[in-house]
Amino acid sequence: MTDRTSSKEFYDLADQYMNEKRYDEAIELYKKLIELNPGDDSLVFSLAWAYKDGGKRTEAITCFEQLFEKELKRKVFTGFAFDEMIRIFREEGNYEKVVELCEKAVTAQPADPSLLTTLGSSCISAGRVERAIEVFELLTRMEPDSPTLFCLLGDAYVAAGNLDRADEVYEKAINIEPTEAHTFYNKLGNAYEQAGYYERAENALRNAIVHQPDRSLYHSILGDILVKQGKLDEAQQAYEHAIELDPKFEAAYYNRLAHTLVQENHRLRAIEMYEKAINADPKNLYCYKSLIDLCTSEGLDEKAREIYEKAKSLNLIPS
Repeated sequence: MTDRTSSKEFYDLADQYMNEKRYDEAIELYKKLIELNPGDDSLVFSLAWAYKDGGKRTEAITCFEQLFEKELKRKVFTGFAFDEMIRIFREEGNYEKVVELCEKAVTAQPADPSLLTTLGSSCISAGRVERAIEVFELLTRMEPDSPTLFCLLGDAYVAAGNLDRADEVYEKAINIEPTEAHTFYNKLGNAYEQAGYYERAENALRNAIVHQPDRSLYHSILGDILVKQGKLDEAQQAYEHAIELDPKFEAAYYNRLAHTLVQENHRLRAIEMYEKAINADPKNLYCYKSLIDLCTSEGLDEKAREIYEKAKSLNLIPS
């Protein structure tokens, strides 16, 4: 392996080993190629991916870190190694490490909106909400016509518990792009719901519906929020409104409502909704199974047997 032809043959063989998931053999070949071609970052990338796919996370990160340090020194930040490490640490839920990497990248490229956005979002996930607010405030000054950035800033204020300020910031997004008011209210509702502010979430979804009353999905999302507040009759009404708007999804909506009810421990009410789902789609095996399991867990063995026999009579369950 001393000339270009043999190097190419070894590179092709290493790629073949990768495709065949023979990672240890691929790693050894990439190491030899790196010895012959020092400074070839593409080979280091290949070695890092071989480590990663082969389950050798520590070795993969070491390679990516070497490449990342080189990226930081370039005038144009390519960010290939950065992106790979961000992906790895996000998959692990290690947002502190994500923030650390983002801070390094932002120090090298302080005016890059994409890097700043990644940093701000990662700070929210890491619980560093004051830093997230600082970053998104900066971004909204840099791009004052971006409704997306104002929404992200609003999410940071929700995470910080500054709810009035969150509303104000989302209103700025709506003023920038009023035709998308329903989308922004839905996003605000989601942020409030995720943070456990259900009354605020309900208000936001009701505003979304005012601006887009024919969007059946918004009614179902509102129904979920109402369930979480224990407003079960209102929740069912919201779902039935969604069904009126989109009747072909009647079974799917009743199934979704039942699932939400189970999650919030309203199990007997969930049984009723699964029954409605089955009435709307009598051959939906998933609904039968869910209903049978739920009845069994509630000690309604006779009812579970009746449902089982009904599914069996429709040939949904083998005899």
